[in-house]
Amino acid sequence: MLKPNRKITRKEIKRDPFLETIDKLEFKFEQNKRTFFNVILFIIAGIIGVNFLITKQSQNRIDANSALGIALIAFDNGDYDNAKFQFESIISEFSGTTASNVANFYLGTIHFQNNDYLKSEEFLNAYIESKKPALIYVGAIKMLSHIAMQRNDYSKAIELIDNANKSMDNDHAVHLSLLKARILKDKGDLDLARDILTEITSQNNLPIKIRQESEELMGMF
Repeated sequence: MLKPNRKITRKEIKRDPFLETIDKLEFKFEQNKRTFFNVILFIIAGIIGVNFLITKQSQNRIDANSALGIALIAFDNGDYDNAKFQFESIISEFSGTTASNVANFYLGTIHFQNNDYLKSEEFLNAYIESKKPALIYVGAIKMLSHIAMQRNDYSKAIELIDNANKSMDNDHAVHLSLLKARILKDKGDLDLARDILTEITSQNNLPIKIRQESEELMGMF
């Protein structure tokens, strides 16, 4: 005679650990469904926002460089009033870009040519804080040194050159070293000036113009 089947209680059912984990995750998801969706939406919004900013910055650089090109054409043509207006607009509209740094340099140059040294110094100092692009950095230091010399501030002129030379390659630094020798000569520090000129002329592959100027200056002692 067959025995009746015994009832199996819930406690006796062996549960698969993996299935239990899935059940728990589903339970938590149901409880926090709104939070999960909000997090996902936040991430998506962040990605869209970053892409928008990158696109906007890229377009901003294009517009800034385009405006700079127009300003430089005016400057090269000697239309300084128009160039000045264009450079000022670039600084106002595209602050923080390489184009605005270049605009500061050229505004400083225009005021320097007009002997408005106070204004020139303002724009050139704004440029050298960025040091970009480096190609025109030597020119800015030369103008600022000249302005300092006009005030008989030899120490300031030499300090500008020394600070600049700390972060420059030799090809650019040699131009400023020659300028420093001139300043020291004018100041009366002939021995220091001579030492600098000797160091310059001892270099190999020295540009012909720099060598000639150095030797000419040495002959004035």
